[in-house]
Amino acid sequence: MKKVKLYTLLAGLILFASCKKFLDKQPPHNLTLDNAVTDYAGAKNVLNGMYGTVQNQNLGGNLMVPLSAMAGFYTGDFAINYNMATRQGDKDYGDRWIGMYAAINAANAAIIAISALSDDQFPAGLPSKKNMVAEARLYRAWNYSWLLWTRCHWWSAPENPNGLIYRDKMANLSNLQVARLTVGASYDKIFEDIDDAIANAPSYTSSKYLSKEMAMVLKAKLLLYRGKGNDYTEALKLVQALKPKAFIEPNVKKLYEDAWDSKEVLWSRYLESPGRTLSEFAYSYGIVYNHKFNLEFATGWLVFDPRYPEVTGIVRSPESWDDRTFPAFTKLAHRGRVTGPEDKYATYYFRWSELYLMEAELIARTGGTVTDALKPINAMRAAKTSVVLPALTASSLNEFYDVLFKEIWVELALENGSEWFASLRFMKDGKPWVYSLKKDVNFDENKYIWPIPDAEIISNKLATQNPDLK
Repeated sequence: MKKVKLYTLLAGLILFASCKKFLDKQPPHNLTLDNAVTDYAGAKNVLNGMYGTVQNQNLGGNLMVPLSAMAGFYTGDFAINYNMATRQGDKDYGDRWIGMYAAINAANAAIIAISALSDDQFPAGLPSKKNMVAEARLYRAWNYSWLLWTRCHWWSAPENPNGLIYRDKMANLSNLQVARLTVGASYDKIFEDIDDAIANAPSYTSSKYLSKEMAMVLKAKLLLYRGKGNDYTEALKLVQALKPKAFIEPNVKKLYEDAWDSKEVLWSRYLESPGRTLSEFAYSYGIVYNHKFNLEFATGWLVFDPRYPEVTGIVRSPESWDDRTFPAFTKLAHRGRVTGPEDKYATYYFRWSELYLMEAELIARTGGTVTDALKPINAMRAAKTSVVLPALTASSLNEFYDVLFKEIWVELALENGSEWFASLRFMKDGKPWVYSLKKDVNFDENKYIWPIPDAEIISNKLATQNPDLK
């Protein structure tokens, strides 16, 4: 992904780096963007600059590993997440907020700048203005989806007031004060961008860029996670429309060695070189020193699975002065920060294997038989020919959901947060699975998300905090 001068501009548009800095100085980008994007080359540059914001480690392992800890699978680090103890003043959660809004601001810059160009600036045979704007809108929707899932009551009724703080203009002092949307309005805003991307975004060419196919996946995920009304039926239609394009890498180890270059990966966090480990701490450092999991479920399910030796191994310490070795998820940690500083530390936002798991669940949730629901899972398992994965069976719907929940963890562990959302969707003993995974933690649904950080609450007088997270 080409670095451009405009990326420096966009990377500097980080909202609320501190309240004082934000309020003391108006960001300069409104004065420069018109001059920076005047033709097709400028449009490409502003789009590339937008993708540059994904280099932020808070959109990588520092997002996905804490979600696994919240689910109760990962216990090696992020104790504040495992214990559901996040509060408004926690700096770490402010950094993730900043990273996502910086990405949204860069998307807004691209949308505004590209939309302002005349159609004759877009050469025939290359992505059109409509294509490029749709791609930027999808990046905005993708980041707002994560803000919805991590900061808002996304599971609640449409009228719930704890929705997004939504900004679709480039940030400056004149548009700082924004009240929260309702949950329903938050979904509406995200779906507007996604639907435009489904209609107009480019088709898949590389996992380093968003595509029409990923727009369909994102909408299906939002519907699956929300699970209200006709959500499951609509999501299943999207998933099954995508099935002919799905590809499963038959060699499990090769999949992770290829990382963002694997044909199985639809959308991934690509890191430029040099300095990849500087942009990925949780995978290249954290899970090497702290490779610890829930013994009853997580480790127990993993170690007896034929995929386990393919995705784990021994990794050298991530410190140059420490020559010890540790067991780790080599699928994510690779050789570690010292031995492999430029390894492909991908964050797998979506792999085609997950599509099969989504289809299986949606078949079951829309009235399909257990036999029919098992077919996509077993097709995915059979396609992985470097290991022998016997066909899974279930004699009842409840048993099927347990089988699928286990498969989601084993297949996607620490990759993209799927185990966390599954721990809320799937039931065990009459309650979401997360309560069985974390029997030692006392919490309720208000703790399913993180707080709105200090910087937003102090700077934006219209912002309100999530219940019980002050």
